Amino acid sequence: MTRRLLLLFLILLATGCGNVLRSGLMNDTSILLPPNNEKTIYVEARNTSENQNVTPTDLATRLKAKGYQVLADPQQAAYWLQTQIVYCHKAGDHVTPETVAKSGFGSGLGSGGTPLQTAIGTGANDMMNGLLGAMGGMAGGMGAMGGMPDINAMMAQAMRGGGMGQPPPKPEGITYLCVADILVTERGAGEQVASVQPKTYKMRSVAHVLQKEVNVEEATPILKEKFTTGITGPF
Repeated sequence: MTRRLLLLFLILLATGCGNVLRSGLMNDTSILLPPNNEKTIYVEARNTSENQNVTPTDLATRLKAKGYQVLADPQQAAYWLQTQIVYCHKAGDHVTPETVAKSGFGSGLGSGGTPLQTAIGTGANDMMNGLLGAMGGMAGGMGAMGGMPDINAMMAQAMRGGGMGQPPPKPEGITYLCVADILVTERGAGEQVASVQPKTYKMRSVAHVLQKEVNVEEATPILKEKFTTGITGPF
């Protein structure tokens, strides 16, 4: 019985000490391909980020498992699947995978993570300042009520995320993320290639791992798998 309790304790300890808190994949849109019997595809994966090991090198294997024939000659393929990993880094303060994904296909990214800003940053502050200003004007007309709490201070404290008399909550962990731009070209097949205008689909994907401490080696295979699954998902 003692040995079983010890084993259970060690299992719980190992589980509780995991560095990865959660992971995921965020897209700015979805690629929905119309039904097509053509199963030929050309695949190209590039990586210009600082983490070359996150490149989804097994795209062809996944597509073959789905019944596609992966061709070396793009001119013979009904589909082109092109992806480029453009950025890998620890996310800056207040930067979320959702924010980066919403920036859209092909948008620029600053180095180091910190130049990225939340989509609501300035607008939310202006709106909040206006609201507090209006409430301040109302409070001015209630001078007789000197015992009332400072509503402005309460609102500002709430927006910073802390309760009354409490500091703002600390971040849950550190996010390491990689950004990919995906381009799918539907070209038809055979004689249709020359007569049909190709149709393109664009998507930005952000694979991310939330860790207690940043560990790129630990995060890389997780992000690589997220990309592979997400990129081949539309097919």
